[in-house]
Amino acid sequence: MGRPILTPQEMRAAEQAVFDAGTDSLVVMQRAGEAVAEFVHAHWPDGLIQVLCGPGGNGGDGFIAAMILAKRWRKVQVFCAVPVDQLRGDAAKAAALWDGPVGTLEAALTAPHELVLDALYGGGLARPLDGAAAALAERAARVISVDVPSGLDGLSAKPLGPCFRAEGTITFAALRPAHVLLPGSAYCGAVMVADIGVPTPTRAMENSPALWAADLPGPGQGDHKHQRGHLKVVSGPMSSTGAARLAARAGLRAGAGLVTMLSPPSAMMVNAAHLTAIMLSSVDGADDILAAAQKASAVVIGPAASVTPQTRANVSAVLKSPARCVLDADALTVFADDPAALFAMLRPTDVLTPHTGEFERLFGGVLASAPNKIEAVRLAAAKAGCVVLLKGADTVIAAPSDHVVVNTHATRWLATAGSGDVLAGILAGFLAQGVDTLLAAAMAAWIHGEAGRRAGAGLIAEDLELQLPGILSALHGGAL
Repeated sequence: MGRPILTPQEMRAAEQAVFDAGTDSLVVMQRAGEAVAEFVHAHWPDGLIQVLCGPGGNGGDGFIAAMILAKRWRKVQVFCAVPVDQLRGDAAKAAALWDGPVGTLEAALTAPHELVLDALYGGGLARPLDGAAAALAERAARVISVDVPSGLDGLSAKPLGPCFRAEGTITFAALRPAHVLLPGSAYCGAVMVADIGVPTPTRAMENSPALWAADLPGPGQGDHKHQRGHLKVVSGPMSSTGAARLAARAGLRAGAGLVTMLSPPSAMMVNAAHLTAIMLSSVDGADDILAAAQKASAVVIGPAASVTPQTRANVSAVLKSPARCVLDADALTVFADDPAALFAMLRPTDVLTPHTGEFERLFGGVLASAPNKIEAVRLAAAKAGCVVLLKGADTVIAAPSDHVVVNTHATRWLATAGSGDVLAGILAGFLAQGVDTLLAAAMAAWIHGEAGRRAGAGLIAEDLELQLPGILSALHGGAL
């Protein structure tokens, strides 16, 4: 499985359930402190460590980690946000395990160090850092953070003010939204999740082949192309056919047994000049598109379709068919003045693939009012009644069932024209083969990101589908 994602509030509730069941809270803190020490010692094996402890649970983790690191002959100095005699509860008990001196945060500002263990405040922090803590956050240093970098809101994934920027972060039981959503994830560095004996039932997961590899489709030994599904892609007008071809080729590479381009008569010659393995069919209006979609396993509509009444009619037509539909680009924008009309036609097996601008046109104000991007897309999926994939460096995918997958496996080089069309095609290729809609979207997002990583700097959209055979072969062989 992928790594679970919990809000700070959900994490506190999960911990409390463990305490209520009879586990001593100090035992859980000791597990956390041991995990922190192991993380630091394994990945940063040398250097004088400045441990910064806060007044609560994070600080307790820091004191325990300092004790263990010192026993491993590491050079450790400890500094605390409050005098030790003002600590209470488990934090006080943890501090008592440290038998060395404890300085103030003001003293930490000028103390020599090579590494900083930031155990000041966790993801539930609700106010900006101030005083010496803020100055320490803005100081140039190599930082390892506990839970989330101090100064970062674990729920919204936004800095509250000055914020530590870590090379690595260790958290417990599950990821927090700040670990996977921008801008917070940029402050966290590499994130490790340590098991401290707290069960984590969750509706949100980080995307990974571990989540869906067992469901990755492939032909059986005796299968033929008609058993692998028939994908149909609706082309734009004569001057705007390339986006649909990108989607069609990606769908074929993703494994759809047959792919047909549904082309306006005026665009037939342009499309015919560029297609080989992809079939071509002339469609003149919504009735023709509906008839063609009746015999499709999946349909992509929207890439460079044009924002016209005809596109709106075409979208309505494909949504009347039994085919599973991927709606992208112009198929979304054409309903910007009446999103409810689109939502009324969608089925749970359909997928919307907006970028942020298109998302705002359909779900105006949701991104601004929701606690974070995860909750915004979750609300959007419930409103639309289908899977919603909000594209970005932190792609969030949500189903009407309330389940969410967050994909961060990508590269900045994917910010290029046509990249989203390829993603739509990969997704539809998996839908055509019968994959569950949410899993198909998760597969497509991760594989699209991996294709971008492999193509690297200078990639153009046409490069992406060329990476798919190697990626899919590695996935089927268990190498990824």
